[in-house]
Amino acid sequence: MNTFPRSGEEFDLQPDPRILPMLGEINLVQWRCLAEFVDNSIDGFILARRSGQSIATPEVHITLPTADVPTARITVRDNGPGMDPATLERAVRAGWTGNDPIHNLGMFGMGFNIATARLGSVTRAWTTRRGDAEWCGLEIDFEKLMQQKHFKTPKLTRPKVDPHEHGTEISVERLKPEQRQWFSRAGNRSKVTKELGRTYSAMLRPNGVPISVHVMLNGSWVAGRNHCVWGGEGNPDRVVMTARYGSVSVYQNVDVRLADRPFCTRCWQWLPADEEMCPACGLASDVVPRQRRVHGWLGVQRYLSKTDFGIDFLRHGRKIEIASKDLFYWNDGETLEPEYPIDDPRNRGRIVGEIHVDHCRVMYTKDRFDRNDPAWEEMVRIVRGDGPLRPDKASELGIGQNTSPLFLLFQAFRRSSPKPKVAGCYAKLLVVPENERAEEMAKRFYAGEAEYQMDTKWFELVAEEDRKLLVSSKAGSGSPEQHILEGFGTEGQREAPSGPPPVTDHTVPVLRIPVPSLTREYFDEESSLRWDVKAFRLQSSDPLLEAASRPWLLRRNPDGVYEFLVDVDHAIFQSATMTPLDGLLAELAHTAMDFLRANSSSATFASTLAALRDRYAETSKLDPIVLSGDAGLTLTGIARSLGKNIGSEDSRTLFNELSPAEQEWILQKMAARGVRNPDEVISGGRFLEYGPRKTLLKFVEKHPELFFDGRYWDTAYSTLDYGRAAATEEAQAQVLHYHLGLLTDAIWLDEQDPTDLADASRSRLLRAALALELLSADDGSEREV
Repeated sequence: MNTFPRSGEEFDLQPDPRILPMLGEINLVQWRCLAEFVDNSIDGFILARRSGQSIATPEVHITLPTADVPTARITVRDNGPGMDPATLERAVRAGWTGNDPIHNLGMFGMGFNIATARLGSVTRAWTTRRGDAEWCGLEIDFEKLMQQKHFKTPKLTRPKVDPHEHGTEISVERLKPEQRQWFSRAGNRSKVTKELGRTYSAMLRPNGVPISVHVMLNGSWVAGRNHCVWGGEGNPDRVVMTARYGSVSVYQNVDVRLADRPFCTRCWQWLPADEEMCPACGLASDVVPRQRRVHGWLGVQRYLSKTDFGIDFLRHGRKIEIASKDLFYWNDGETLEPEYPIDDPRNRGRIVGEIHVDHCRVMYTKDRFDRNDPAWEEMVRIVRGDGPLRPDKASELGIGQNTSPLFLLFQAFRRSSPKPKVAGCYAKLLVVPENERAEEMAKRFYAGEAEYQMDTKWFELVAEEDRKLLVSSKAGSGSPEQHILEGFGTEGQREAPSGPPPVTDHTVPVLRIPVPSLTREYFDEESSLRWDVKAFRLQSSDPLLEAASRPWLLRRNPDGVYEFLVDVDHAIFQSATMTPLDGLLAELAHTAMDFLRANSSSATFASTLAALRDRYAETSKLDPIVLSGDAGLTLTGIARSLGKNIGSEDSRTLFNELSPAEQEWILQKMAARGVRNPDEVISGGRFLEYGPRKTLLKFVEKHPELFFDGRYWDTAYSTLDYGRAAATEEAQAQVLHYHLGLLTDAIWLDEQDPTDLADASRSRLLRAALALELLSADDGSEREV
């Protein structure tokens, strides 16, 4: 049927005024509502810069209500270029499509309407440009609009004191009762500050991307939350050597420019490279070449966390996704398989980053990039590569070499604890032994304390632990002070005498070696006492310790700082149950008791010391979850080492030696884990990692020559020679028996449920924990797992 328009007649399809308040039913949290206004301000700043009229100091001022009263209002004001009346009218119109989808964050549109409707029922928008004689404004009152049944609202003006003044002000009034109540709570306002600081951190920096802005909330500047990472701007370039991938920097820059692609600004969609007309709207006038660039960085956080890690994804400097963990999963199109963190018993991670994808679409709520946009898949390939992060998984699937930034970081820093624990292992992984301490220092970093902005204090703890291992490995070859960590820069070396003022009660020079792991602020909850402690290692011949054969001394300086001076070579520390930390905590507990007795407290020395140990001796605890996880990693490492020591034919022969039940178990496990080419895994000598742990034990017992003499353990076995066959066999039997006993303990740990381990005796757990240490203590190989 043919249809023809009737001359002079038309339908008015303008939406009913009731549409606007209905937008308030869309669930947009409070800080995201405010972010819509901030986005609009930033778009104004960027527009001014593109037109050659940059704002010298771009600022956005937010005022939130502090009391639940009917007159409460929210105001957001900027010093942007302002708008003329016609632009203002279009800008607040619901569904206005004049946005620049390429360069802008929002430019009002539906986001503005959703945000204002979510917060209140009356919105006033004011704007003025430099040189205008007055402010121009309008009011959106939902109740009035619904009563009058049209969208017309009068033009408002107000006088302007300074003709050079410019900017835009949005005021939301008649707030909804639940919003007034929410904003009246100080904790919620702090939450808004925190979220805005994270979302706009890339622009709140001095050299912001794409511009630098200042945001003030209720009279206080919003600080951007930067990442607490190793390396990066102002820090040493921390580089580690890996056997397979060479040197890997802990801070990976990403900057890939892709070829321009046609883009339809009307339909907001990409076109094939050779298209000049949009197939959706049929127009060529709105098709423009669009730049495509993926840039940013990936790095390693100075502490581990169960939640506070992941990659931030940004569009035009605004963070759309924060701490996303999507790229830590292998997606084969059917299932998602987690790849990181898989080596930490507590599922803690530390890989972070900021990746800018300005050319990728985002959802209207600005909390997620559109995964259906081809730009997202391009970014994934650039940042994490085409295949799995795990080389063994890539080998199973027949996928070639991966050299993406995320892959390199994963290979070098995926572990949360070193294995084996030998001198230099902590510096190679850049892991602080006591994570709780690292997290505590990170809080000071985020608070902006100057001395914690660099990664020096974290590296001091790393280097100290490596020095301990170096001293242990060279016991008896000289004084401990002669053994310093080499090869990791000046931060890993013994410091010259420094620290608190020198003692005055003797004239002998004091050699003081700072002990970073004990230097910190300590706090006792019962007494509310705080001690600012600086710890130093002294020689036993020092007069302060020698007179009374003291292993340590705690004393308070006139400036209120406590010095803990300790002789780590004292006989008391040769015990397995006494450490310098134990001595310090005992001294602090004694000090706290002196204070508490004077205040008639019922606390005891035992309870005070127990509380201090619970707070500060975390690393000495026998954590069943950690032990179980470490056991699994250790056994898997031993199983995987087989493939590096045998050829494909030998591997198939050894697999065939297993019992039919063991072979069936291994094949079923491969199937469950999605191995597509089991024969390749078998010929590669990696079948043991799919078998029962008892199979590994029997295999080591039957073929010890494949695991000793540097193949996994450095311990001599095949190379032993006592000149008599019987003596040599006895020595080999002892070596094997010793390691089989350790393996049995590790298998016991791995097979127990952590809840069952919690009921195990301390002695049993301690024995198993020591077995794990001993199993990896002489591992001289550098394994890629």
